[in-house]
Amino acid sequence: MTGVAKSRNKAGDPPVGGSGRSGFAGTERSEGCPLNISSEKKAFPLRNWTLLAGAGALALLSAAAPASAAILLSDNFDATAADVLNWSGDTTFTSTSAPGSVDLIGAGGAFDFYPGNGSYVDLDGSTGGGHDPAGELTSNATFGPGNYTLTFLLGGNHRGAPADTTQVSLGSFSTTLVRNSGDPLSTVTLHLTTTTSGQLRFTEQGPSDNIGSILDNVILSTGVPEPTSWALMLIGFGGLGAMLRTRRARGMAAA
Repeated sequence: MTGVAKSRNKAGDPPVGGSGRSGFAGTERSEGCPLNISSEKKAFPLRNWTLLAGAGALALLSAAAPASAAILLSDNFDATAADVLNWSGDTTFTSTSAPGSVDLIGAGGAFDFYPGNGSYVDLDGSTGGGHDPAGELTSNATFGPGNYTLTFLLGGNHRGAPADTTQVSLGSFSTTLVRNSGDPLSTVTLHLTTTTSGQLRFTEQGPSDNIGSILDNVILSTGVPEPTSWALMLIGFGGLGAMLRTRRARGMAAA
């Protein structure tokens, strides 16, 4: 028998270990040829199962998390000095809302409502009232279906005008944000999914009154875990938990 040491008794010595099968797993003897095993098969320690569970959870998290977030678009609008009324755009965005328009205002100009933020965009330009949309910025680049993270600064018009509504869209994704006149320039983060290709758009809903919400520091990046990855991770955690509970119950029953 492989892995089992054999020994023969001296004449007259009693058999070692009794007769028949012993209580040790994997130990047996035949008449006249006792078998000795120095140790029994030990249960896998619970702490080792815990370590395995932790390693499995980390592996699942790594599978679900993005390898790295790639920035696809970034614009702080500082390349052009303010003020530029009815601004046509830059290398990243184009004003696409004629007869509505947008204005580039901020540092160095007559309309610096948020000092310290450089140049920024008033999403309701200076082409007159009554236009719908009031103004719109559209990215020059087109983005395919997928998951994205979009961050930007959006603030109120700061001129006592009624609240403004800004629509943010990319492909099949769309949402609206409302800003009152005195709302601060604050960060908005959107984790979005689009099933179709499209351009990134910021559209100020009309009718225009030449006073709109303020937009700045737009960044679009990849890196949102896909729903299937999150599902895989949750299933994995559930399986690991069930394994640990079963192992713990067996240990308590044996005690």
